[in-house]
Amino acid sequence: MALRIEKMASEAVGVAHEDGKTILVRGALSGELVESRVVESKPAYSIAETVGIIEASPLRIEPRCPYYGICGGCDFQIVSEKTSADIKRDILVDNLRRIGKIEDIPENIPAYYGSFSGYRHRARFHVDIARGKCGFLGRKSSSIIELDCCPVISDRLNALLKEKKTLLKAGRDAMFSNRVDRVTGFAEVSAFDGDDTLTLGKDEVTITISGIGYRVNADVFFQSNPSLLPHLLSFVKENATGESLMDLYSGVGTFSALFEGSGKRVYAVERSKGCLELSRKNAPSALSFTADVALWGKKSGRHVDTVIVDPPRTGLSAEALSLILSWKPERIIYVSCNSSTLSRDVGRMTGYKIMKASVFDFYPGTGHDESALVLDRT
Repeated sequence: MALRIEKMASEAVGVAHEDGKTILVRGALSGELVESRVVESKPAYSIAETVGIIEASPLRIEPRCPYYGICGGCDFQIVSEKTSADIKRDILVDNLRRIGKIEDIPENIPAYYGSFSGYRHRARFHVDIARGKCGFLGRKSSSIIELDCCPVISDRLNALLKEKKTLLKAGRDAMFSNRVDRVTGFAEVSAFDGDDTLTLGKDEVTITISGIGYRVNADVFFQSNPSLLPHLLSFVKENATGESLMDLYSGVGTFSALFEGSGKRVYAVERSKGCLELSRKNAPSALSFTADVALWGKKSGRHVDTVIVDPPRTGLSAEALSLILSWKPERIIYVSCNSSTLSRDVGRMTGYKIMKASVFDFYPGTGHDESALVLDRT
């Protein structure tokens, strides 16, 4: 089926229409005419894959990884790093207007990007102990793709992948600890590359970002693109106002650590005990709480000047959003890895206006986006 792509949508998929039905097309770019195949049909829309290019966009490039389309990792290697960031900025603006019903959007939204090569300092490997195989899952499959070199991970992670013995040993340990993919049955081994060495599992390493030595391990989330993270940290630090701050979904204290020694009172709230243990090391002066944000907020009810939120991809629950608004902070800094749920939540923030916005393309070569907004109480 030949389709003309009208625009790009979340997860960097193309949007087309056929017989009045919306079709989301993977592997296509705005303006292109592509041959597509529907792989999933739903009442409101269908999902299709690009199987051929009839008229290519001038922005299209050849994928830089020989495993593109085979490995399930990167799904958007068809544009340059700059173009990728620009597309994700356009998607953010479109989502704010279409989903959030917001018209008053800042005109100048910076889109930060970096190199595709070697940007990832964290990886999750799959290990088949029985067959002695290590690598990543194939695209839409439960098979392991073995490769000697992945172009997006760091040199030390690639050395680990090539050597295999360490991964196989860690895979056996993971099996005994029940860290197994329930679908494939393969052991899962997470690795994180710090300043001087890498870690598997809970052993801590230091990674220095913007002069801050963060203590992290491979079992917790920390942004895997250290070259781009300083831009996001600067955005948050420069826009946090007042003497009291609330860091919700604080993780390992990535944002809380920015205010060490500032004299500001910081409340860090994180559900994961493992993350909060590291947060207490990274931001020792913050008042740290292990709790679900919505439950903690219901009990606290305290006023703060700035609320920083960095929720999971599902965004804020209705209860958490209602509680945040009830505190009436002067400013909300919303960091998001999903501009669709971000737009939904911001559209519900009655009494607040978007003052600034930025896009951070932490994952070039993929459809994932990261953005941050500053909202002030009107």
